[in-house]
Amino acid sequence: MITLPPSRSTAQWDVVIVGAGPAGAALARRLRPQYRVLLLDRARARAGGALRIGESLPGAARVLLQRQGGYERFLAQGHAARGASVAQWDSDTPAWFDPIRDPHGVGWHLDRLKFDAGLRDDAVEAGASLVDTVRQLALSREGGRWRIDAQCLGQGGAAPSRGVHHTPVLVDASGRAMVAARQLGLARRGHDRLVCLYAHLPVDTGDKDQATRLCADANGWWYSVRVPSGQRVLALHLDSDDAELKALRDPGRLLAKAQRHGVLAGIRPPTMDFPVHLRPAGGGGLDPGATAALPDGFFAIGDAMLAFDPIASQGLFNALATADSCAHAIGRYLGGVGHARERYLEEMRAVEARYCQRLGETYAAVTRFPRERFWRRRTAGGAGAGGFAW
Repeated sequence: MITLPPSRSTAQWDVVIVGAGPAGAALARRLRPQYRVLLLDRARARAGGALRIGESLPGAARVLLQRQGGYERFLAQGHAARGASVAQWDSDTPAWFDPIRDPHGVGWHLDRLKFDAGLRDDAVEAGASLVDTVRQLALSREGGRWRIDAQCLGQGGAAPSRGVHHTPVLVDASGRAMVAARQLGLARRGHDRLVCLYAHLPVDTGDKDQATRLCADANGWWYSVRVPSGQRVLALHLDSDDAELKALRDPGRLLAKAQRHGVLAGIRPPTMDFPVHLRPAGGGGLDPGATAALPDGFFAIGDAMLAFDPIASQGLFNALATADSCAHAIGRYLGGVGHARERYLEEMRAVEARYCQRLGETYAAVTRFPRERFWRRRTAGGAGAGGFAW
């Protein structure tokens, strides 16, 4: 969708957001209709390709969705209530957790395509402008404001177009790619080698299991759940320098390795005709101190600010939560309140500190693989070897 006229147009905005994923779309919705908001997203194939992984939201997200005004649309999308969780973490004996014990409610397993599209639609319907055919961005400062030169794909065989956008507020919501932050000289902190091998298994009509299944392995950990489409996600998180990684790109080998564990042994897809995808999954993010040194009016949210290790199961919640916090900070900044960005960054430091503490505790709870490199890297004594340490 392009909601701006093509050609060499120049436009003025209150806020330009780079990235129209969950974080960027949620922020745009929160800022409209009070501010003029532009969402810029990269050109991508809208059909085919790898399905997104990251399929759950905790019950605590309900408040955030309500604040954005999209809660009723969200409920109508057909997301499934989260069932129980079962884990083989530091023991082969399965441990069960019933989400009804969560005071915020059970949460949801998501249809990611509907969820992401719903957030974008909410933003556009609220009046945000969206350009999702961007091929290249160039960022600079001009007259005390941000200048964004966007080169976009042509429509219907037309020549590529170029738009020049000016704004006092630039937000990086481009995820782990950190498109804007990297252009401005910021680097990602953290040296985590974690990657995720994952597949969406073909629908098995006999699979009625609603539980989220977790399992520690000698060289990583497993995650599996059936999502609203009926497909089952099977994911293995391991290090990018693992000697077994290449072989496990084969569907048969990945499934056979999973089935060695009791909580995953019952996963038997009707066919082996499915691709195995690989993506980076390690935690990390921007240094708040370095971010504060940039010219005023630059913010980052979601994975561009702080990417969570998937074991935290907080990635999508963090996208919504940081969008909410950043909306308040931007409102204060545009209203002339001093130190608005500094206060936002202080909040992000606190989030980071809590996350790192809980992440360390989670990995340290696995003691049955004391000699395995994956787990040694993630204990307090081995963090400096390239684990989750900052």
